[in-house]
Amino acid sequence: MFLRTVPNPYDEGRPTRVVRFEQPDDQVYAIDAEQLHKNPKLLNQFSRLNEFKLRSLDFLAYAILVLFIIASLAVAWWLFIPGLTACALMVAINRKFAGETAARAARRSTQDFLYLHTIGVLWIVQN
Repeated sequence: MFLRTVPNPYDEGRPTRVVRFEQPDDQVYAIDAEQLHKNPKLLNQFSRLNEFKLRSLDFLAYAILVLFIIASLAVAWWLFIPGLTACALMVAINRKFAGETAARAARRSTQDFLYLHTIGVLWIVQN
């Protein structure tokens, strides 16, 4: 929804959701936001709070879903639908946050750029 899907060369070409960004040398890079969202410890290289932010926002998304499911049992059967929608949107936003955090770090520092490339979440894509 918010992210593009491209094949990941580090994962046998399987499609993954990425954040794309352009460097001053006119190269377009992709950062695997899905992998960073699954393993938020990888973002601790940039700030110790990144993992905590992602995990707490994911917890909040799933807590909202559970509350709406309970409300659907107690009030009206269809109340789980807005909860499911809110949860899916929040998880997508969190995934994008993970990718954009890594993209900002890659733009800021060559060392962070090389770290992301080394762990296999950053690669060049064709326009």
